[in-house]
Amino acid sequence: MELSPAHLRYLLAIYEAARTQRDISSRTIAERLGVTRPSVARALGQLMERGMIVKAHYGKIYLTDRGSFVARRVQQQLDSVLENFPPLALDAAPLTDQEKRQAALALAAALPERLYSGAYQNLLDDASV
Repeated sequence: MELSPAHLRYLLAIYEAARTQRDISSRTIAERLGVTRPSVARALGQLMERGMIVKAHYGKIYLTDRGSFVARRVQQQLDSVLENFPPLALDAAPLTDQEKRQAALALAAALPERLYSGAYQNLLDDASV
């Protein structure tokens, strides 16, 4: 299963929160993304299955090394796409920054996961040699 745009949104929200907070909770993520806590719980379960996060018994969420690596790679990809976002000649109003970010996130999710987590696995393989 590839990382979906929703997975990436949650992963990036955790990554961004971890920059300023030591302990991250489901509530923090729900507030950042404007979603319900049950939605957060479902997404966190999927990210845990993928080895991207761990959730302590007392509810705190932490990125694994893999999750941090993938989040950093996704963020770099998003920054690159947003920096080079093509001008759109539409009769409608120009895209908002949020709409551009959503489009960039959709592109990042459409890319093969091997670009993100595959690169992490290659690092592990190289380290064990």
